[in-house]
Amino acid sequence: MPSPEIDTQSKHGLGRRARRALSRSAVPVLAVGLTAALLGSSAALAQVGLEQTAAGTNRPLQLAADSPFRDPDTIYLEADELINDEAASMLTAIGEVEGRYQDRTLRANRVDYDLTTGQVLASGDVVLIDATGDIQYADKLELSDELQAGTAANFTARLATGATTSARFVNRSEAGEVELFNATYTACELCENSEGEVKNPTWRLKARRVKQDSETRTIRYNNAVLELFGIPIFYTPYLAHPDPSQDRASGLLTPTIGLSGARGFQARLPYYWAIDDYTEATITPHLYTKVNPLLELQARRKFATGEINFAGSVTHGTLFDRDGIPLDDPAQFIIPSQAETGPETSSHFFLDGYFKPSDIWSYGYTAMLQSDDTYLRRYGLSQQFKSNGLIPAEPLINTNQAFVAGQGDNFRVSVLAAGFQAVRSGYFGDPATGLIFLSEDDNSLLPIIAPKITGEYYVTDPVIGGRLRLSGDATYLTRETGNDYGRASAGLDYSKTWIAPGGLEVKPFAWGRFDRYDLVTATDADIAFDRTIGQVGVDIRYPFIRPGKSVDLVIEPRIQVTESFGDAKLGQFIDPNNGALLYEDGFSADLDVISLFQPNKADGYDFFQEGRRIDVGASFKAQWDMWSQPSEFSVFGGQSFADGVQGSFFVGSGLINSNSDYVANVGINLGNKLISDTRLRYDPDRSVLSRVESRLTARSKYVTLSGRYFKLNTPPAVITTIPGIPPEEVSGSITLTPFGNFSIGYNLVRDLNDNVTRSQGGNLSWTDNCTTLSLFFVKQDFNNDVIQNDASFGFRITLATLGGVGSQ
Repeated sequence: MPSPEIDTQSKHGLGRRARRALSRSAVPVLAVGLTAALLGSSAALAQVGLEQTAAGTNRPLQLAADSPFRDPDTIYLEADELINDEAASMLTAIGEVEGRYQDRTLRANRVDYDLTTGQVLASGDVVLIDATGDIQYADKLELSDELQAGTAANFTARLATGATTSARFVNRSEAGEVELFNATYTACELCENSEGEVKNPTWRLKARRVKQDSETRTIRYNNAVLELFGIPIFYTPYLAHPDPSQDRASGLLTPTIGLSGARGFQARLPYYWAIDDYTEATITPHLYTKVNPLLELQARRKFATGEINFAGSVTHGTLFDRDGIPLDDPAQFIIPSQAETGPETSSHFFLDGYFKPSDIWSYGYTAMLQSDDTYLRRYGLSQQFKSNGLIPAEPLINTNQAFVAGQGDNFRVSVLAAGFQAVRSGYFGDPATGLIFLSEDDNSLLPIIAPKITGEYYVTDPVIGGRLRLSGDATYLTRETGNDYGRASAGLDYSKTWIAPGGLEVKPFAWGRFDRYDLVTATDADIAFDRTIGQVGVDIRYPFIRPGKSVDLVIEPRIQVTESFGDAKLGQFIDPNNGALLYEDGFSADLDVISLFQPNKADGYDFFQEGRRIDVGASFKAQWDMWSQPSEFSVFGGQSFADGVQGSFFVGSGLINSNSDYVANVGINLGNKLISDTRLRYDPDRSVLSRVESRLTARSKYVTLSGRYFKLNTPPAVITTIPGIPPEEVSGSITLTPFGNFSIGYNLVRDLNDNVTRSQGGNLSWTDNCTTLSLFFVKQDFNNDVIQNDASFGFRITLATLGGVGSQ
């Protein structure tokens, strides 16, 4: 080692302090990584500022620009006294010792460094600070050259995240393995009580011995105890998990328990399998006391351009009701043959793949199948599945699709094939007789789409800057039972927005489309025809803005005039043999504030309304600050008028007459403490609100309240129901935080049409910075559904950095 340079400078007026620069061979003095090696700290991966001055933190070195201590390969050592015993090859620093190497700092009362063996011994209030902000404390710290071995006594480490670990004694072997004896770990902040004593953390993990295996990269515990509020609640003689240096590793995950009226006591025991760097799986046995066990598998495989996701399960048993009783007694059924005949294998299979080989092109597929419609509902398994397909997921519909899509700055194109499985069937009780009947979906009525090809290309008008769009769509679908449908469409539309002096906005538009149809009805009628349709119109809006000292006002009237042309040939969409309508889309319009200013009120290709239409509306908005937050009140109202139209939307759409229903929207936001939004539709012919949807959220220091009211008031002769949503419903939740860390919550969904509470739940929680404890209950009522009508109680304990455990 080259002869060290010695400099002496005064500091804090306390006399003269010795400073020395050492060569890089002395790096072990400061490159101590005890906590990093033990806990997986990312010291080597992070660089943070060291502008800190509190005890136990880094502070910047005050060095001249030409100081040799600025060399990043030089160790900087400062102490009240430096003793260089050349005969014994020993360097000793005494009194407020501080050493620096790059972004690590060591502080102690005394440091002895054996220049021959590389042995380092720091003693007396030892503090080691890493670049990440992790801090280690010890009474004594001993290390060998290159960190091959080391020990620490009365060791404590505080991570930048706030977690703390401590041990009576720590040993690091030459193989790089770390052992802690009488060790504790907690992610909770350690606070002092009024008497200055450190309080027990909310939770703490204690172990007689903790060992890090460098070869397997695991951490193993002997005689481990988990304490909650100082009370031991869990003991295990042996526990092992991957150390933080591993991104993932195979092993058991936290088990989950629960209690269900249908399945009895239940437990999930998941095992995570890290198959390779790109493939992983979770295998979960489900055990029940009332029904047979079930095996679930989730897996993922990553590729350079995408990934494949899988979810599936299998079991063998007899279909059962919400009380776990098999539905195999014919005497229970209105139609005895609908009873189950015995145990059978039930399963589900969900697969999704998505790949993006370039910035423009992507392709993928989704496959979803299950053995019977009630399977996932009976076992309480999730019906939600990640899908990147072009057709979005729908409740109780399994979508199978494959697609190729491309999108650039001025074009979009896709090719799709798809099929569907409805899983809405259910077993219901007859209120009059008490007997059970099976309501089944007929999947033969669902379409198979093969293919659907769509494309769009956008061009900017070089003269006046308008937008020209060329579009095409070809769709062919078949049914096992029902109508077959083929259509090819090509269209062109143009629009341009001008802002006139004074802020008047004028947007003229025009579009035209050619359609070719080939229909084969369920009665074997062949219908082939073509048509040309289009629209021209203009959309005008004129905002008036008046800024004020405290309130800004904006009033904006708007009008849109549209002329539709061409022969819609709506008569061709009628089966000549039985008069059935053949529309696949476009007929089910639903007027609201969003669709009011859409020139074509139809929501698809088939239905088209000829004639003229004028859409008018106006909005008013007031904006101000309240409680140092932006606040707003807004209201919008409008109506659509038609003249000379051919063809009519369905009754209940709001567009059945020449004068449409009125639509309105009222919104208010008072400093984010009270937020309300209400959408209304008023039918002047019946003098009723035909549709109401209102949402409200209110927040205060101790109370959070949210609610929703929905009502659909259609004409008596029309049956219009939205799946899963009754004609009139109210839902809401309330959360109270009356004191401290406690919170109480309650939520419900009430069917006002049938006067039944469909679901309700409550929870009691205690939360601090490192722990959440929850008790909850859920009760659901699915009317006469003999499978889904259940109540459950549960608990959940979540510990920061360790995860959670509880019931399902």
